[in-house]
Amino acid sequence: MKFLDKFFCSPNYNKRIKYIYSFFFGTLLVLCLPPYNFWILIFPSISFLFFQSYLSKSSRESFLIGWFFGFAFFLFGVYWIFNSFLIRSDIFIYLIPFCLILLSSLLAIFTGLVSFFNYKLKRNLIANIIFFSVFWTLSEILRGYVFTGFPWNLIAHTWLNFNNILQICSVLGVYGLTFFTVLIVLSVSIILIKEKILKKNIFYFSSVFISIFLIILFGYVRLNNLNSSIDNSVKFRVVQPNIKQKDKLDINYLEENFKKILDLSFSNKLGTLNSSENLIIIWPETAITDLNYLSKSKLFNKIKLNLKKNEYIISGFFRIEQDKSPKFYNSVLVIDKSLSKTFIYDKKHLVPFGEYIPFSGILNKLGFNFIGLQKGKNSNNLINLKNTPKFKTLICYEIIFPGKYSNSKNKAVFLLNLTNDAWFGNTTGPHQHFANTIFRAIEEGRNIIRVANTGISASVDPLGRIIQKIDLNNEGTFDTNIVVVKKNNKIIKTIYSRFGNALIILILISFFCFFLKFKLKN
Repeated sequence: MKFLDKFFCSPNYNKRIKYIYSFFFGTLLVLCLPPYNFWILIFPSISFLFFQSYLSKSSRESFLIGWFFGFAFFLFGVYWIFNSFLIRSDIFIYLIPFCLILLSSLLAIFTGLVSFFNYKLKRNLIANIIFFSVFWTLSEILRGYVFTGFPWNLIAHTWLNFNNILQICSVLGVYGLTFFTVLIVLSVSIILIKEKILKKNIFYFSSVFISIFLIILFGYVRLNNLNSSIDNSVKFRVVQPNIKQKDKLDINYLEENFKKILDLSFSNKLGTLNSSENLIIIWPETAITDLNYLSKSKLFNKIKLNLKKNEYIISGFFRIEQDKSPKFYNSVLVIDKSLSKTFIYDKKHLVPFGEYIPFSGILNKLGFNFIGLQKGKNSNNLINLKNTPKFKTLICYEIIFPGKYSNSKNKAVFLLNLTNDAWFGNTTGPHQHFANTIFRAIEEGRNIIRVANTGISASVDPLGRIIQKIDLNNEGTFDTNIVVVKKNNKIIKTIYSRFGNALIILILISFFCFFLKFKLKN
């Protein structure tokens, strides 16, 4: 189509226009992701970046095209992080513009490098589609590790509402789906923009369309042939109290907040359970903000009155470790009927600008007084409570890291994710955060129970299907059992849970080396 060719492939734009268009299409890409999911917009967004970086007139120009694209993508995609600064506006509000621009600028370097290498390794359009797809996927993988790691808003999240497409993540993970998404999007776009290219590369395009068919077919077969069953050994009650963050931080609301959680936890407990069933009650991240104070309160005794033997409360709590100076941790504990409290996990991966301020040591020397949480040092071992399936705990955004907390040799029956998205208000953040739960469930082949103070609480089965859910800004509870998927009477281990990201990295390197060799020969 000539008008598409003229717009996307014009080498005559001046630099300012290119950068403005790049910023525009970077913004457009955000709309492909949760909660909008306008997936069709991925075609013009990625295509513009690909063609304009390919047709750049210099290395600097190619990098800046990608940088402006990425700057817009991250500026509007992760702005919600700084909503947490508004909770304590008297302290942090003046830092919002600086931190948002700084974070977006740093993350934009990744897309700048994708664009740069697309230009530097210029060959023919087909070879560069492969290169670009490899570079983009590697940039997402690197983003999961560099600057402490922030693999947020991955291209694969575009397909959140297409569960059959998501099933390929059980083999190649979310990064594998990203690779095929970029590859397929650019291949389809180039047919529309450069119509004559189809006849000259029929084998390549046939392979692409066969890949689309196989991905969809694989998902259909997996969803319709794996048998799921319910583990009836115990029932779990998810409690979402929907307490505003300012109220959680206000010491005057301490007992009122705790009473609300207790009332929700034990409401109609006897009416919803069989006498033989045990109940595990799960509270969200930092549901208990002052354990020492609350454990002395009369309210705490309500736990003893309402729990049976072999019933527990699993709760997030704010742990203080007294040393030369107090250290603060985001932790999880278990409370039983006798009111004994067993600490089981400290959060390892802290949220930058949310739970700690990067470079706070330097800033404090300049007169600031930033106090952050400490990183947990205990290993994420299996939690094995009596009469309860083995599980692993992830706190807040630890759920966003593909493959990082899995261990196929020491496999949990389910994963538990405690979070508190009240920090991020009524923004896109809680929706984007929840999307990761679906991808981790499919990758690991495990039921995930997600419990939020407010946000989205849900139980997601091993195939990524939502069993039960409480929406953002709602309070409530639901009872759920663990769903397992078995094959030959054994709980399945997905290919991804065995090999993690190693398989897709091997594929990326193989593709790159093959086409690079082809490039050098020609």
